[in-house]
Amino acid sequence: MLPNKVSLGFDTSTSKCTIAVVSGNTILAEKSEEAPKKHAERLMYLIEDALKSSKHDLSHVSSIGVGIGPGNFTGVRVSVATARGLSLALNVPAFGVTTFEALQLGHKGNILCSVRAKKDQIYLSEYQNGIFEQSIISNIDNLPKTKCNFVIGDKSNIISESLHIKPLEPIHSTASSIAKIAQELPMEKSPPTPIYPIHNEFI
Repeated sequence: MLPNKVSLGFDTSTSKCTIAVVSGNTILAEKSEEAPKKHAERLMYLIEDALKSSKHDLSHVSSIGVGIGPGNFTGVRVSVATARGLSLALNVPAFGVTTFEALQLGHKGNILCSVRAKKDQIYLSEYQNGIFEQSIISNIDNLPKTKCNFVIGDKSNIISESLHIKPLEPIHSTASSIAKIAQELPMEKSPPTPIYPIHNEFI
């Protein structure tokens, strides 16, 4: 009897390589390793390690989710290239999932999602009425006004105090959220491509 199919999720948009294997709502395995400037060297090894820990292998993967940013440009490109390569080799769909989508998973309401950028900057995207708005880059000491009631992600405590909104904690790790989202996406959303936030203000 063959094992159930699983969804593989991974993200290298930060200094870490994070990988998860899920089946439905169950997280079967998670791996995370600090690998600054070594994403390309470590990613496939950690993917194989995570699958082994879950008692699965690549032949059991039915969907692939990959973090497409925002974040480290080189890291995102490594993940996207790996996801596309695995997708072709295994003949399974690969989907791009933003860090904002991964953070929001499991939460309801109007949420400001934040991801660490360089120096004192932050990537932001508003999730309102079930839709993510255009992502932007903002200085942490000059945040744009928001209509959101909650904030989640990097520096959420600082942002909550500045904008007078409630901070939330992530329910899942980024990789496991990416894997869970990927297994529910329609085929037409494949293949993945990186995202590039803009300098702007919310309207």
